[in-house]
Amino acid sequence: MTMQARARALLVLALAAAAMAAGESVRGQEAWHTLTDVEHGFTVELPAAPKYQPTELRTGAGALYTMHRYVLAEVDHAYVVETTTYPSEVDVATPRANLQGGLDSAAKQMDAGKWASIDFLTHQGFPAVNAMGVRRDNAIRCFAVLKGRQFISLSYAGPLGSAQGPAVERFVGSLKFAKSP
Repeated sequence: MTMQARARALLVLALAAAAMAAGESVRGQEAWHTLTDVEHGFTVELPAAPKYQPTELRTGAGALYTMHRYVLAEVDHAYVVETTTYPSEVDVATPRANLQGGLDSAAKQMDAGKWASIDFLTHQGFPAVNAMGVRRDNAIRCFAVLKGRQFISLSYAGPLGSAQGPAVERFVGSLKFAKSP
C-alpha cells in the first residue's frame, strides 16, 4: 500500500507542477499556515492554506481507507501533505521496508529512475525517510514517517536546487506529533 500511496503523491506533485507551469497560484498571504490534523494528531506548517483532497483507496484484499491529501500549489513551488491510517490487514511490521517500497515505486517517475539521495532516520522516535531527486527539471523532496499504522508524507516540488531551501526546511522541520494523553 505504501508504494501505491507514494506513486499517487508523485502524481499529485506532477499535477501541482503543471499548475505552477500554468501560472496558477493559491498563495494569498505571506504568513505561514499551521495545518492541524486532529484525527491523526499532528501539525505541520505550509506557506499558505492548502486545499483538502480526500481519496478513497482499497488495500490488495479490498479494505477501504481514506488518504487525506492537502495540496498547496504556488507559482513555482508545490507542497503536499498526505496522511492515512492503514487498515489492520496492511503489514507495517517492518516500517523501513514499507518506506523503501514507497520510494522504489516513486523512483520510477524520477529522472534516471532513482532518487538522488535517500536518508533513513527517526522523527520524534518513529521510522522516517528523507529523499531528494529530480523530475522534469523540478527538485523533488519527500519526507515520510510511519507511526505505527499512521503514514504521514510531506512532499515538495520546485525549481532545481530549492529542495533544501529555508522554506522547505521549515516545512519539513515543522512536522510535530501531538503528545499522547
